[in-house]
Amino acid sequence: MIRSLNVKILLIFIFALTIGFLISIPITVYLFQKPITQSIRNEYAMQGKLIADAYSRMEPNERDLYLRQLSETQKISLWIYDQNGLRLAAGKAKKSPLTDKDILLVRNGAEVVRRTSALPMPTNLYMGFPVRTADGKKALVIHPESSDTHLVFAVIGAFILIALTIGSFKFILFTRIVVKPLKALTAATRKVAKGDYNIVLRTKSKDELGVLSEQFQQMAREISQVEKMRQEFVSNVSHEIQTPLASISGYISILQNNDLSEAEQLHCLNIIRQESMRLSRLSENMLRLAAIDSNHYPFHPSLVRLDRQLRRVVVTAEPQWAAKRLNIHLELPKTEIYADEDLLSQVWLNLFGNSIKFTPECGDIFIELRSGNGKIGVVFRDTGIGIAEEDRKRVFERFYMADKSRNREAGGSGLGLAIVKRVVELHSGSVEIDSAPGQGTVVTVLLPAV
Repeated sequence: MIRSLNVKILLIFIFALTIGFLISIPITVYLFQKPITQSIRNEYAMQGKLIADAYSRMEPNERDLYLRQLSETQKISLWIYDQNGLRLAAGKAKKSPLTDKDILLVRNGAEVVRRTSALPMPTNLYMGFPVRTADGKKALVIHPESSDTHLVFAVIGAFILIALTIGSFKFILFTRIVVKPLKALTAATRKVAKGDYNIVLRTKSKDELGVLSEQFQQMAREISQVEKMRQEFVSNVSHEIQTPLASISGYISILQNNDLSEAEQLHCLNIIRQESMRLSRLSENMLRLAAIDSNHYPFHPSLVRLDRQLRRVVVTAEPQWAAKRLNIHLELPKTEIYADEDLLSQVWLNLFGNSIKFTPECGDIFIELRSGNGKIGVVFRDTGIGIAEEDRKRVFERFYMADKSRNREAGGSGLGLAIVKRVVELHSGSVEIDSAPGQGTVVTVLLPAV
């Protein structure tokens, strides 16, 4: 089995070139057969008339010697026929293909040309010319020597061999242009398979190979980012799970002390319950996010009254915002949108829950609906603690929490905004955050209008 691409391409080239030569020969014959034949015929017709004229003027005892000498010097075969048949044969050719009928036509004054091969070579023609002498009418048949045939085919063979050799040599040089980047890509795939995503493929070409090399490097960079995110994800998940488990384990150890009062026991149990609920929320959010990320998550869009949905979210969360005596301001004109109602509900619950968590008591939360330019905008604005600029750029990353201690106290896991962003993207929308420390936060979700 041939494994080298160089050899395969070279063999294909030689095969294609050989087939091309073989096909070109009959095509060339077909195109040039008539003009070549006519040219040869005209040339030998003139020679035949000269020979016939000289032959008719000679004495009978001089004619045979003249024809033999002419055959040797001109490299042609000659036949003389009279009314009794063959009179003289001179040259290397043993037999003329002209029939008795052809000879009769020539003796009666006609010129006859016969071909014995499809190739338009001089040796393939047999030409008969009439000769008038004092002793009667004769037929002269001229045929170029067959030895020229070998020379012609030798020239053709040499031409084909030289063309194949030069073509193969140049083709090998040209294939290096193709094979070299492919070898570089093969080496790059081995590096990627071993976990090394630092791929640099130097190519200046803009053809398909150049595009392939660039796309491969882009793929390696994206895989590297995915791998980094995976490692961070595992690290974050381990940390987020380890913290409540450590807390639960610690308080269980405390409960094993029989000297605790009932109030202290209840306090420990309450903390264990809160940490257990935190673990439950974490696992629930992780499962939800994994389901949304998968290509098999059920997505059932329908016509949704967005203003009614937002009001239901506010009513559902009333115990949380009422406990902090927050002021809720709604500006929700009648608005319809084509979306998955259950998924969008998760978005509003997460955004409204964040506003409640990070807005101090007696603060204000504004929820507004806007429309224009083919978009529906849902704006959550609060007077909370705000987000620093360096944190604002990363809030949509999974498990990222700007203030980890406050988030844990509020029951956060760093997955809420990641879910928000993914759901909004599923609806072909976008989400933006504008915030500053101490200045509150504005979250704007833009969705396609109906």
